[in-house]
Amino acid sequence: MLNMPTASLTKSNPLANKLYTACLFLVALSIPMYYRINALAVVLLAVSWIFTADFKSTFTQLKKRPLLICWILWYALHAISYFYSDDKTIASADLESKLSILLLPLVIGTQNKENETQLKGVFTSFIIGLLVICILSIGSSYLAFQQDHQISHFFYHNLVHFADANAVYMSWYVLIGIAILLLAPTAFFFTKQKSIQIITIIVLELFLLMLSARMVLLCQFAIVLPILIYQSTKKDFTKGLINSGFALVLLAVYGIIFLTNNPIKERFKEMTPSQTKNWVSKEDPSKQQFNNFTLRIFIWKTSMESIQQEHLYWYGSGIGDVAAIQQKTIEKHNFELNEGNRAKKIWEFNMHNMYIQELFMLGIIGLLTFLFILCRPLFFQFTTPYKWLFWSFQLTSMAVFFIESALQTQAGIIFFSFFSMLFLQHYYSSKETQSTV
Repeated sequence: MLNMPTASLTKSNPLANKLYTACLFLVALSIPMYYRINALAVVLLAVSWIFTADFKSTFTQLKKRPLLICWILWYALHAISYFYSDDKTIASADLESKLSILLLPLVIGTQNKENETQLKGVFTSFIIGLLVICILSIGSSYLAFQQDHQISHFFYHNLVHFADANAVYMSWYVLIGIAILLLAPTAFFFTKQKSIQIITIIVLELFLLMLSARMVLLCQFAIVLPILIYQSTKKDFTKGLINSGFALVLLAVYGIIFLTNNPIKERFKEMTPSQTKNWVSKEDPSKQQFNNFTLRIFIWKTSMESIQQEHLYWYGSGIGDVAAIQQKTIEKHNFELNEGNRAKKIWEFNMHNMYIQELFMLGIIGLLTFLFILCRPLFFQFTTPYKWLFWSFQLTSMAVFFIESALQTQAGIIFFSFFSMLFLQHYYSSKETQSTV
């Protein structure tokens, strides 16, 4: 059993504080699981906070932590756009799905004390949740494989189909779990049991490989591993060499994979020029086939056309009218699409790019607010052990936002908001503690 330290709240109510901490752990544990379970955990966290929070202190902390106000302002921009959206039903659903953006800065971000043990419990719960989903996913895929002997059951979306999960989002979670174990190993309650830590890393690396989300795999080599080598070399040159060796072994494994024929290699072949140069065939649309990559290209192209044609640069379409505007633009391209692609109702898809999505919905003001929320923390002077873990989380998230409108879904909203608030709360609390010493 994990010890459940009292939450860093103001009211002296030990039972309520323990309940708050338990709900924090529950949110972290349920992030990789079915999104409705995770949403329910956030509701329980918010309710537990109501019974423990000192609202005067909350308001005081909010004034001291301006980036939290930016998060609330960002949600307010979505709320304002409700009033100039024609489709109020979609707009209402969008606001409801994004309530975590409004609530978590208050529920987590305004807590006024450091609690290292609590943070370790959150990270450990998150990793346990990942391991549970990993085991269940592989088990479910094995049962499906027994039916038809198709190896594809073990890869990409098929691997997490039983949990109604998205492989890209799950890969995002898994990479951050690996980053916790590599960059902040003391944040894992089982850090003294090195064998448990090593086995956990190996299992999560295997899961990440099977999920085969291209952008996240690239982020591992472009962001997490370079940060690991830099961080460890600064502290201990020998440890830096060991981590460099780990990175080389991992690189060799991926090299072998790309030298053989397998589903992971096929995912990357979709991005080669031979696969993308004829992604739209005006002469003979019947031969046209979208893959995950070329479909994104088409959506990005038509969404930018919509922004230009509808003059959405200043304040956007509103959160309710994206699909309606996209439908008009995409229908102009019907002559370029084969019958199967016309039947997909592509306009109902999100932009698969969070930056384009923000510009489309809220215009330049919304996009700049979003970029400020993403970029400003990178200039914070972290003095805690979690500096490099935060950088890995933030940079990986920014990369994922190029290929997914992750903050249009509960799976992305709760994960990003929850971890962002944990890091910001820890930063602000550490800073305030040091200023009083």
